[in-house]
Amino acid sequence: MAKIHGLVYIAVGLFVSIFSWKVNYEKFVFFFYAGLVFVFVGVMKLIFGLIKRKMSKTGEVQHITSVQSQHQAHHYKRCHKCGNIMKMHDRFCSRCGAKV
Repeated sequence: MAKIHGLVYIAVGLFVSIFSWKVNYEKFVFFFYAGLVFVFVGVMKLIFGLIKRKMSKTGEVQHITSVQSQHQAHHYKRCHKCGNIMKMHDRFCSRCGAKV
């Protein structure tokens, strides 16, 4: 699923709110407030995106990804003869044919 940028939410929300307010506020009051909700969601997406980027620069997110990569490394083993990377359930090396 594609992620929608926060500025798109803000632009659509402002358009819907302003349009519904200018045309007929009494008839389109629901759309006016729905547009304001879109603006709020867009602002929150921008704020959380900045926080996430700032955390990745400090290394907190990099630490999490390194722990995940270490966890995934346990699903593989190496051939004792040629050093080829194999899956844990493999009994023979796909490169040299040695029994593991």
